Amino acid sequence: MKKIVALTLGLVLTTTAIIFGPRYFQTPEEPCTFPQVYSINDIQDELAQADSSTFVFFDCDDTLITASDFLPRTFVLPLPLKILTLIKHPSLFLDPKAGENLFSIMLEKAPRKLTEPALADVIKKLHTQGAHVLGITGMETGKFGVIESMPAWRATMLKDFGIVLSNEFENITFDQLPRYRNNAPVLYNGLICCNQQAKGTLIGAFLDHFKLRPSTIVLVDDSHEELVSLQEECTRRHIKAICYHYKATSHAQHKPFRLWHALKQIDHLFEHHAWLADI
Repeated sequence: MKKIVALTLGLVLTTTAIIFGPRYFQTPEEPCTFPQVYSINDIQDELAQADSSTFVFFDCDDTLITASDFLPRTFVLPLPLKILTLIKHPSLFLDPKAGENLFSIMLEKAPRKLTEPALADVIKKLHTQGAHVLGITGMETGKFGVIESMPAWRATMLKDFGIVLSNEFENITFDQLPRYRNNAPVLYNGLICCNQQAKGTLIGAFLDHFKLRPSTIVLVDDSHEELVSLQEECTRRHIKAICYHYKATSHAQHKPFRLWHALKQIDHLFEHHAWLADI
């Protein structure tokens, strides 16, 4: 009897996933408040105006670097996939640590690349102009599964891709800001890790800690919400904000999402602790 109930439930959930799945794979369009940039080359003339009184911040995921595969790129399980995963691997949801370890392996093993090869050279040129260039990411700052330090892992990745960030600012922990998972936001080797807080808030805390008063702050980011957060912070401080909504990855050619292959990827991750690329 129990097997019949389980099979019936599985059939219902699977049918639901197939019928209603597509709506969960679509990325909603964001507003067009800021200039939209589809290639860093489009704003090279504007960036050429940056000097020693300018701070330029680059978002990391889907701005500086990106993953080719759907799940590592979005780090979100669409609802139909979550349902099917729950049916096959309930331990991932019953034991948060098991799920975290597994998805940290996906983060660590899935291949990444520069969003545009030109980015490394653009940043080097900004350094020669005297501008201060830092990375900024919303990711958390502590240990995540098999990754001992998220900031060190991401900073090393950027360095390996030839992304050179300003190193004149010492590493700090923003202890005055709220903590998430018992960790505070940090600045690590030129990379601000916001630990799930608004980037505008962290840039403001960075300026206060080092007693900085730049004439201009530039943020290149794929998130409209984060650009708004910086604009509001700069307005309060009477600092000129230049915000670019980076959209290069939204028009990149990615393999179409396949629900059953994504489930196979999770099965492979669960059984072999290795990442299986999109097909």
